[in-house]
Amino acid sequence: MELSPAFTYGLLLVMIRTSTMLVTSPLLSHRGIPAMTKVGFAVFFSLVLVPLEQDNLPAPPVQLGGLVDAVLRESLFGLMLGLAMNMVFLGLQMASRIVGVQMGFGLGGVIDPITGNDGGALEQFYMLLVTLVFFSIQGHYLVITALSETVRAVPPGTFDPFHAISSGEVGALAAGLMVTAVRIALPVMAALFLVDLGMGLVARTVPQVQVLFVAMPVKVAVGMVVLMVSLPASAHLMEGVIGNSMAGTSMRLLRGA
Repeated sequence: MELSPAFTYGLLLVMIRTSTMLVTSPLLSHRGIPAMTKVGFAVFFSLVLVPLEQDNLPAPPVQLGGLVDAVLRESLFGLMLGLAMNMVFLGLQMASRIVGVQMGFGLGGVIDPITGNDGGALEQFYMLLVTLVFFSIQGHYLVITALSETVRAVPPGTFDPFHAISSGEVGALAAGLMVTAVRIALPVMAALFLVDLGMGLVARTVPQVQVLFVAMPVKVAVGMVVLMVSLPASAHLMEGVIGNSMAGTSMRLLRGA
């Protein structure tokens, strides 16, 4: 490893790309991970990757404006790469919110330790489930692999946000995540719709029954049973969308391919 101006410049840019990606990447941006651990990961990964890509490293700029421009490009690229991969988790979170509202768990909120946002108890369950699926399919390796491929596909300091981002890929990714969220929530939604339909018929035929008091525990019980039955299928859908969309689609999205 030869310490040259080009090597130092490339190390700086890759370190910035890695550090900013950790701010928005799925699970690796967890508040429980110490900041020094994230910094150490960025430094270690840069020291490993930059010597392997010495032929693709750009020449250091001769003016301060060129350095500032490259730093801004790398910061924006890292943030967008982590956000693109995190959109998969946002789609899955959407499914948990839909199911929670339908079952009546949206009335009580708790603080999500991962995102710091307010969410229902059922959302916590889905978040733990997707976290287990993420690590079971080596999702953290997918994040590292996607980051290493970006150095080869998009050399440091060359990212152009106005021409690299494909609007078609953005729409395809959003549509795919919406379909996945609906597919995960569909069994519970269908079962609860039948419960609402049955309660409506009971209210019309037996007006003496207090439907508002009876419907809530029935919906919770039916929703929990259907949720447990459909859990293997939901985990399989999560595994597929994380494995296919998180790395590959994110790269195509930022390259405009």
